Amino acid sequence: MDGGDVIPGLNEDWTFAGAKIFEWMAGFMMSFLFANMVDKPAQWMPVLLAIWVGSTFSLALLRKKFPDEERGVRNVVMVTCGFEPPGIPAPSKLQPLWSGAPIKAVKEECLYAQLGLEELRNRPSQDARRPGRQ
Repeated sequence: MDGGDVIPGLNEDWTFAGAKIFEWMAGFMMSFLFANMVDKPAQWMPVLLAIWVGSTFSLALLRKKFPDEERGVRNVVMVTCGFEPPGIPAPSKLQPLWSGAPIKAVKEECLYAQLGLEELRNRPSQDARRPGRQ
């Protein structure tokens, strides 16, 4: 294994039928909550099992839609609730001012203008200053 070989699936979590243990537990809790709402849970057992399996595989399918799996689901839920996801820049719908258009003028009191960086950006390139170059 020291030759740089990669073992596929080495860091994957335990799954049963493609769903992780957390998704199975969440599905069980959904059926448990439904069982508390009915009079005789034994009569509703097929429905309880359908809720358990259905919600488990729904969570697994939702997780698999994102390339970074749980992190992608977490980020979508946080953006929907109006929070900025941790570790990444805020999405455009959470930023109060967002425009792809360039600004026309830089304010004089900003650090960018005080350091004179506008002159550096508008300076002609080295190739344009050399004679004989096209």
